[in-house]
Amino acid sequence: MSHLNYFISEMGFEGKMPTTQTNMRAAETWIKWLDAYHINIFKTLTEEKKYGGTCWLIIPKGKEAVSFLLQNHTNVVSNLKSKFDTVNCIQEGEIGYWNQMDVTTQTWIYLQFSESDKIFTQNKSDLSYFRGMFPNKQISIIRPVMDVSVIDETNFKPKENRCIISGPFTREYYGFHQMIVARYFDCPIDVPPMGKDRMPQDSWSMSENVGVNYLDYMMWKEWIENLSKYKYGVMLIPAVGSGTFALNCAYHGIPCIGNEKSDTQSLLFPDISVDHMNIEKAVTLSITLRNDENFYEEVSKKAKDNFNKYFNKQKFFGELNGDN
Repeated sequence: MSHLNYFISEMGFEGKMPTTQTNMRAAETWIKWLDAYHINIFKTLTEEKKYGGTCWLIIPKGKEAVSFLLQNHTNVVSNLKSKFDTVNCIQEGEIGYWNQMDVTTQTWIYLQFSESDKIFTQNKSDLSYFRGMFPNKQISIIRPVMDVSVIDETNFKPKENRCIISGPFTREYYGFHQMIVARYFDCPIDVPPMGKDRMPQDSWSMSENVGVNYLDYMMWKEWIENLSKYKYGVMLIPAVGSGTFALNCAYHGIPCIGNEKSDTQSLLFPDISVDHMNIEKAVTLSITLRNDENFYEEVSKKAKDNFNKYFNKQKFFGELNGDN
């Protein structure tokens, strides 16, 4: 059976996104909204079957997966182009993340993007990067989106005077900077549930000493429903990728101070978006949000309105077609 869209990633399942799936992160939502048939990348590369249609590819970033592909499937995109009519490469995660890898891997990833028919990235601030890197390619936006149909509002929590920051004390998340800003809300501070085994040990063990509480790991649906109880959010991360933290906050109308280079942040929270290193302005905004109830309500309402305006299916498909 042929399909219009196929989605290729490291995920293990095959087929359309199940209607019972509640772990609807960005990639899962893309698969659902594209009505795509998902196939594991390693299986696809080793079989001779021709599919036709459009292939949407997320190149693996994990060291083990990349090492395996380098050793066994050097020409990933060329392989896929022999099986699909079109191969679209998705920049998933931090822009230019692959420049942190060894030169062999950097070269390999660059060549995969070069071989693709189209390149899709998640932020308008990324477009100039890719247009300079690949001037003859069509570069478009694939919007980070939320599938709210799986959320049960009856599970929402009573609102608390509590702040949640977008990540731990690591290079990718700048959790220490976020904690400094969050302190000005004068309330408890939590870090999202990424799991203790994924956190740097000192980040976990030092959390109590710096006034931060790590949450236990949750699946996506539980995370979204639990997020409803927070009054404030902070997403001052340098590694701009999907920015779904700001998206999740906006759905609940939780004001989130964050990096202006993230589309989710700048579109949803235009009044409280700053350069991620401008701690002075971020602190000023946190104090204003804490003390000015009218400003808080204005930011909250605007976030909900912008969520409906910019993160719907019509906007999603329009930007896929280059309306940016």
